Amino acid sequence: MSIFDFVSSFTSSLTFHADDEQTETAVAVVETAAAVEEEATPEVIVAQDPVEEEAEEAEEEEEEEEEEEEDPEDPAPAIREACEETHACKSLKHHLEACAQRVEDGSSESCAEEFLHFLHCVDQCAVPQIFAKLK
Repeated sequence: MSIFDFVSSFTSSLTFHADDEQTETAVAVVETAAAVEEEATPEVIVAQDPVEEEAEEAEEEEEEEEEEEEDPEDPAPAIREACEETHACKSLKHHLEACAQRVEDGSSESCAEEFLHFLHCVDQCAVPQIFAKLK
């Protein structure tokens, strides 16, 4: 425990109804303790081995190269969005949106069936296209 921690804990327990002179004295004590602790901490300069410096530079270069490499873009989201707009899936999407509107208006029904039918339609359309892009 440093002097600053001790003085800091002591001054935090002071009451606020003390007169201005006591408050100024407490603040001065804290500032003095902080200054003493800063002076008491010696600076240590460590020389680095040239081999270690080269290894660190090599690691930094590898990290930069990894950052430059970009992952290929996933075609699946774009394909799925296109399939949502097909004639077959559009009607199921309309049923899902109508059900969601009824639920918002206070209906106690669940739209799970409509949702699953819609997702099944989108998957049936998208899966062959996605796998064709992967090959």
